Amino acid sequence: MGLFDKLFNDDEKEKEEAAKRKAAEKYAEEHGHPHAGADHEHAATKTAAVKKAPARKAAPAKAVAKPTAKAAPAKAAAAKVSARMHTGDGPNHHQADSSADAMTAAHDQSMTLHLLSHIPDHAPREDDPHYHLFEQAKARLKRQGLWKCMIGDDLCDGDPELHHTFIEFSQINQVDPKKIQVSLGLHFKNDEEFQVWAESPGNLEVLCVAHHRAHYGIHVIPGPLWEALRFRKKGSEAAAEFVPASEADDN
Repeated sequence: MGLFDKLFNDDEKEKEEAAKRKAAEKYAEEHGHPHAGADHEHAATKTAAVKKAPARKAAPAKAVAKPTAKAAPAKAAAAKVSARMHTGDGPNHHQADSSADAMTAAHDQSMTLHLLSHIPDHAPREDDPHYHLFEQAKARLKRQGLWKCMIGDDLCDGDPELHHTFIEFSQINQVDPKKIQVSLGLHFKNDEEFQVWAESPGNLEVLCVAHHRAHYGIHVIPGPLWEALRFRKKGSEAAAEFVPASEADDN
């Protein structure tokens, strides 16, 4: 093919393609369709415009940030949630409320105890071969000026008496010396040493009648409440007191 033939044929092809584009554009205008004959550059321009459209819609969001008053409630709510997480203020947490409404008002609470004590076999105190140790401890405390209630507060009443602190004499055959050793850090070589300890100052303390076996006595008040009596502030209300059934309020 000659040069002129090639040029002629290319020119004819361009004319044909141009005629086709015009026909397509005319058809699209008449039927309301996009220009089917648009070239790739035109299509890319439309695509870029579509992609940029959301950016124009999102722009007002920057302006919304200016009125901070509207955002404040959300921040306050978040702060409350954070505070609840740290203070335990929620349905599954307990929070100490310092207000007066959360305080438990001082009140009296009656408690009726019916105890069944199980006393094992034991010889009378006077027949106990170690009873003399008990009397010796009493005499030594008197000589040393220690014959007085160890609590020594305004509730004391009555003469001093010796109380078996850890093991009551009537329960001496009912306890395990090994457990006592572990609990108190002691060491008994044999049962004799345990029996001696039971009647020694290590298992004895001086209490007045009131704190021993009467109104505020360790023998009539449950242990947790009596221990509060042991360390009670002078002048404050007693944690508990013993009231005979004949004097108890029926109400």
